[in-house]
Amino acid sequence: MTHFAERQHGARRQWLLGAGFVLLGLGAWWQLRSLPEDDGVRAPRERRPDYVVQGLSALETDASGRPSRRLSAERLRHYADEDLSELDEPRLVLYRPDGPPWFAQARLGQVQAGGDQVRLTGAVRFDREADATNRPVHLQTEAMDIWRQTGLAETDLPVRIDSDGDSVTANGMKLWYLEDSSRTSFHGRARIRLSPEPERQPAP
Repeated sequence: MTHFAERQHGARRQWLLGAGFVLLGLGAWWQLRSLPEDDGVRAPRERRPDYVVQGLSALETDASGRPSRRLSAERLRHYADEDLSELDEPRLVLYRPDGPPWFAQARLGQVQAGGDQVRLTGAVRFDREADATNRPVHLQTEAMDIWRQTGLAETDLPVRIDSDGDSVTANGMKLWYLEDSSRTSFHGRARIRLSPEPERQPAP
């Protein structure tokens, strides 16, 4: 083979190799272009409830059959994968062995931990009427967790409690609502405002 023929043969080989790489690149590009969208970057899965209940009303009883709590809501959405239920306009009645029950309400709520925890958020109110030994209590905050097993209501957000004209404000609290005296523990420094005693009229 002459020197010219060798050069011609080498150039032809380089051209064929280059053409092969180009064809491989075009083929890979075409395959990627023709893949369905699901096989490329998958869109995040839409969060959908397993079921929805309109106008929920549920009563729970203790081992002796007495009411322990009642839950109602405008709407409930249940998510099995998250072990979670979301509530719109929840209302909760917490019955006590003795004395009047506690009433809780909020704009939104969640039921978690297999039903042991109820989380209320947005304009939360937690109220108890007076009885023979206890004054009425009206509590306001923006979020509260209520635990069934321990009978505990707690919040880490600012809270205000009003009772017969007196008020207490704090940066959080724990309240054991099943106890007769409703024991309360405040986070940090609590600020107390006492209403003035009414003036006694002198006897005629």
